[in-house]
Amino acid sequence: MRLRMPCSDRIGLVRDISIILEERKINIVTIEVEQGAVFLECQGMLQKDTKELIEALERVDDVHSVEITRFMPSKERGEQLDAVLTSVRDGILVVNCDGSIIQCNAAAARILKISPGTMIGQSIENSSWNALVAETLKTGCSYKDQEMFIECISSYCVISTVPLKDTNHEVIGVVIVLRDIGDVRELVKKMTASLPVDFGDITCDSMVMKELILQSRRYALSDSTVLIRGETGTGKELFARALHSGSGRSQGTFVPINCAAIPETLMESELFGYEEGAFTGAVKGGKPGLFELSNGGTLFLDEIGEMSVHLQVKLLRVLQERRVRRLGSSREVAVDVRVITATNRNLEDMVVRGAFREDLYYRLNVIPLTIPPLRERPEDIGLLAEYFLQRFADKMRRSVNGFSKEALERLEQYNWPGNVRELENVIERAVNLVEGSKVRPEHICLGRIAATANPLSTIQFETYQSLKERLAEAERAILKETLRRYRSSRRVGSVLDLSHTAVLKKLRKYNLANE
Repeated sequence: MRLRMPCSDRIGLVRDISIILEERKINIVTIEVEQGAVFLECQGMLQKDTKELIEALERVDDVHSVEITRFMPSKERGEQLDAVLTSVRDGILVVNCDGSIIQCNAAAARILKISPGTMIGQSIENSSWNALVAETLKTGCSYKDQEMFIECISSYCVISTVPLKDTNHEVIGVVIVLRDIGDVRELVKKMTASLPVDFGDITCDSMVMKELILQSRRYALSDSTVLIRGETGTGKELFARALHSGSGRSQGTFVPINCAAIPETLMESELFGYEEGAFTGAVKGGKPGLFELSNGGTLFLDEIGEMSVHLQVKLLRVLQERRVRRLGSSREVAVDVRVITATNRNLEDMVVRGAFREDLYYRLNVIPLTIPPLRERPEDIGLLAEYFLQRFADKMRRSVNGFSKEALERLEQYNWPGNVRELENVIERAVNLVEGSKVRPEHICLGRIAATANPLSTIQFETYQSLKERLAEAERAILKETLRRYRSSRRVGSVLDLSHTAVLKKLRKYNLANE
């Protein structure tokens, strides 16, 4: 039975209460004095005895009332504390001044992969954070967000310490806050990640792209390494993000890095991370690499052909062993990462020249994926142009709703050396220039590259040729380029103002009929 007695503070009050209980031979389990009340827990009693006891206690001087309560204050605080510790995702350990663990919540046990009961009473003398806790006990200073390697789980945790002080401001213990590095990365992902890209977000109308997307959906379900090939601006990163979204790793992190954008001296530390003091300028506490940050997700290495041979060796080892070692560290951390790479370079030629390791090439080229340039899928030009037009018109709040026939023809007749990225820029520029509701040819600024994107520029006059020979070579180049763009001999005839029969004869003449 538990009783709460609001009262006025006076000397001898607890003694008077104890005398009443002693006279009735009632055993006191515990008694607590809070400001303005006395709490009493005693052995179980019959209902009539309970009523008599309450009446006797109410007659004690300065006791205002007596009421039955469910909890003693200390027990209530303890249960509230347990509820709080159980509800938080951070691991909480409480250490006394002797370095023994006196409190451990479920999250700490989960992070450290041990049973909560086995932690109580254990010394932290041999733990990774012993030095940090000892310093807090000694100085009373707090430490925030220190990244440390935890031996028992072979991984890193983010650790903070807070001193516990008594009423005299003496340090009597330390609260250790553990954060799972995976939880930290998940939080960073939620705060910084861009919107996910699905294969349905890739705009296309050409059969070659539809077949490529269908093929890529199957590849997404695998964990194998993918090598995406394609010219600059074809959308290699878009496909990489779609592969990640369509995989079983979609809830993990997608981490992109451009190997050509980071100096070689920094690339190694970016990929693999480093320990504190590994080199001059290293961040205090060290830094995880991109392999660790993408653990459980996907790492996208764009422009892989620009990676130095020295880093290629290290990358190959990580792909084979699935373990990574930070610079300046002797420990290896297991990583579960799917690697997707991309390049616009000819890796086969680089392998022959010794600029790219052959063993790494075969490791990366498990699933090859080649994105065709925009000039080889002219059916997509108008569709993409309409998509970009709508997007930029909405963004800039312009009332542009389409292209004139002449503007669309100008877009379709251009060679697009910069591919989809160039088309996007051209449309954005057009939306800025247009004043009416339609984009006209004068709004389509194709730049100086358009002048060099002429099929005639591919003709090489290395030896002397007669006028007839030169005209024939130019005619062949024009036919070849037009056929590649429009894919149909009838469309070629329409564009070049030739009959269908004349086109077929010329294609046979220049041996282009089967191209």
